[in-house]
Amino acid sequence: MSFNLIKNYDPTKNAKLLAELDQNARYTESALNQLLGEIRTHVLTKKAHDARDIFFDDDSVYNRIVNTNKRINNLILNTAELAEVVDGRLDTEGELHPLLKDRLDKEYNKLKNRIDRVVNVKDFGAVGDGVTDDSEAFKRALGNGRVRLLVPAGTYIVRGLKLPSWTYLIGDGKGLTILKLHEETPAGEWVITNNDYLNGNRNIFIQGLSLDWNPDRQGGVGAVGGQKSSCLTLAKVSYGWIKDVEAINAGLHGIDITAPQYNHAADTAYTKDGCRYIWIDNCLSYGYGDDGITTHYSEFVFISNSFCLNPSGKAHEDGVSNSNGIEIDDGSKHVWVTNNFTSENIRGVEVKAHTDWPASQDVHIIGHISYKDCRSYDFRHIGHHEANDPISTTAFDVTVTDCTALEPVFNGLYADLSPRALVVSAYRNVTINGFTAIGDPTYDYKNNPVIAIQYKTRNISLNSINIRGFKKASTDIALIGGDQKTDNINISNVQIFNSAPEGMGIGSAIYTVNLSNISMINDGSGTNGLGSVNSQNSIIGVYAEGYANAAVIAGIAYKTFVPNNISKGTRVASSSGQVLTETSFIAASTSDCKASGNKTAVIASSSSEAAGEGSTIIASSGGSKTEGGRDAIIGSNNSKTSGVDENGKIIMASNAVLNNNNYSVRGGYGDSASPTAANTKWELDSMNGNIKGAGSITGSSSFSDYAEYFESVDGKAIKSGTIVTLENEKIKAAVEGDHMLGVISETAGVVLGEMTFHWKNRYILNEFGGLIYEERTIDIINDDTGEVTQEVRMMPKENPEWVDGDYLSREERPEWNIVGLLGQVYVRIDNTVEAGDYLKPHEGIATRSEDFGQGWRAMKITTKYDPDKGYGIALCFIR
Repeated sequence: MSFNLIKNYDPTKNAKLLAELDQNARYTESALNQLLGEIRTHVLTKKAHDARDIFFDDDSVYNRIVNTNKRINNLILNTAELAEVVDGRLDTEGELHPLLKDRLDKEYNKLKNRIDRVVNVKDFGAVGDGVTDDSEAFKRALGNGRVRLLVPAGTYIVRGLKLPSWTYLIGDGKGLTILKLHEETPAGEWVITNNDYLNGNRNIFIQGLSLDWNPDRQGGVGAVGGQKSSCLTLAKVSYGWIKDVEAINAGLHGIDITAPQYNHAADTAYTKDGCRYIWIDNCLSYGYGDDGITTHYSEFVFISNSFCLNPSGKAHEDGVSNSNGIEIDDGSKHVWVTNNFTSENIRGVEVKAHTDWPASQDVHIIGHISYKDCRSYDFRHIGHHEANDPISTTAFDVTVTDCTALEPVFNGLYADLSPRALVVSAYRNVTINGFTAIGDPTYDYKNNPVIAIQYKTRNISLNSINIRGFKKASTDIALIGGDQKTDNINISNVQIFNSAPEGMGIGSAIYTVNLSNISMINDGSGTNGLGSVNSQNSIIGVYAEGYANAAVIAGIAYKTFVPNNISKGTRVASSSGQVLTETSFIAASTSDCKASGNKTAVIASSSSEAAGEGSTIIASSGGSKTEGGRDAIIGSNNSKTSGVDENGKIIMASNAVLNNNNYSVRGGYGDSASPTAANTKWELDSMNGNIKGAGSITGSSSFSDYAEYFESVDGKAIKSGTIVTLENEKIKAAVEGDHMLGVISETAGVVLGEMTFHWKNRYILNEFGGLIYEERTIDIINDDTGEVTQEVRMMPKENPEWVDGDYLSREERPEWNIVGLLGQVYVRIDNTVEAGDYLKPHEGIATRSEDFGQGWRAMKITTKYDPDKGYGIALCFIR
């Protein structure tokens, strides 16, 4: 075989190819020159790139800018809501979701859509036999994230898993897929945590696993402190889902949602390194050294349908282990705890903070059951309880809705802590709405309260509360007073049945409590239904039965009922009006009445104002007004007491009357447009004892004469109807020839000289018997404050020999006799007297006078002479 090759080419045959090559070269040259020009233009232009072309952290700059603008607009348009909640409902695409959970659901779907790989850990060499160390297999399977890692049933020995972002970790279920720490794992490790505490992670989903911290490894290990040594910890994670996870025997916490570090001060942006948007659901935690489920410095956390029980307490010293079921701790905000169960913990649900760190805020506990926890629910900020401690600046906003405390008991994990159904300390703005506490009647609660509101709490509301069975407690609801007192409490719609000896107790210095619609029924062994140190609180519709006292209020016992008491200014059954002080009152009044002074009242009136302290207007109208203290207007129209600094002025049954006289009562009538003293018709002057009247004084037929008191010569009483005469300044029975002064009378309409109230020489008189006056300073004590003010008054000058003591008026002393001096008087007569006769005295008895027209005259015989009595009686007119 041989080869024959062409050795001479015909160039005409390649002419077409060469022409095509030349043309391609020209096209290439033109394209390169055009590209070079565009590059030069791109370099020199001010807008080299569109924002859509620049990417940052898996998203374009354009999308970031658009999303930020939408967030700002969303916050501005929803300023009535909490800013962080509003912002949290806006997703990374700028879409606003009606609920935060809707956004979490969307993020969950995003996570599903962004998973690059679905793998099985056994495909990477995991065995799951409970012996083999499967740590490297998990590490290879997780890679850099974006993975859906399936973990079939089995027990996998690991040295702690660190999950990257965008990761699913899914087992076959609690008790089927078990991750257990390797024997050589250090005490500070977790079974699961996220892998980037510095920059944080996002979108992590964990489901269907049991996590065994294996505290028996290395002969026994415990928590090392901080946020380490837990079964599952997420630190600085956004968007996390923990579902169907069992946490077993954690050194510290079963599940911890936290920041990488705990020590954040209250005045910092303390949630910036915490977790956000986390949902824990259908989980179980037990045997934990500290808390079952806890949060720190994290926000927008949901905990639902989970169980936390039987802690070991080994993270603390014996006897002082504060191991709680669910603890919302330092710096947490916006946390929802829904439909969970805790048992045998020190505290079932605790919302708290340590002394130097911010308290948890905006925490909502719904549908929780606490069974045999020592303190079922406890809200506190440590270091802000004592009298000298500072008020917490962060302990706000806790709500409890439809929750139950079942049989709280002592627990040896914290030996000195007494059981309670609910305790609130240092927090403000706490609302308990729908709460049931059921105790064991045979259990010894050692005389401790069931619910305690205490230690500087403020603005607390308890509504729809049911309590029974705490027979050996002290008080069902105790409001603790004193220097660390609670205050500003509203308690309503409470049912207490066969429970503690005292239904409700209100301590000292608590002045703003509102009690309404409360029923307390005991079996007869109770002491006090309601006990209150003071009487300043509002009480409406409170009923107590089966207690020794229904109530003891300010030391006064009410055996059968609890009195209603309305504190602060009150308006009742009035169409209008203004109650302008805490101690003012308006009732059954119209036309804009005002009670503008302290301790004032306007009752059944219109267009009237009680302005002076302690003043009252009753059944009055026409612009009536009191100005001074302790003034009153009663049954009057267009009347006024004047003098802001004057006191004790009263007007009664009057029209257009002005009272400007201290310590007096006036009445009168006039038709003037304005009140004036000139319309006064009568006055009672308390300062001087004077009675003045513009009209007459009349009496009935029973009081027909004018009389004065006279002392008898022998110091004995003289019989009625006896004619008397003077012996010096004293009296005796008149005999024939004596001047007839008068008759001992029982019918005097006016009686002078009784000296009813004090010794006759109490005051110094002038030479004509008139009073001598002097200026005196009088102390006035305010009953509420104890403050002493002074009034300067002109007062009668007292005799220095006068001593205040027991005194008998002349009416009570036999030597003083009422002598009728003028008018119609009943006189003793002998058998000589007939009607129309003139009379003269004979041994004190009247006898017929032969001197016609001289002496007194018998008008009629009212009782005929009786020899056995030795006298008859005639009605005589004397003058």
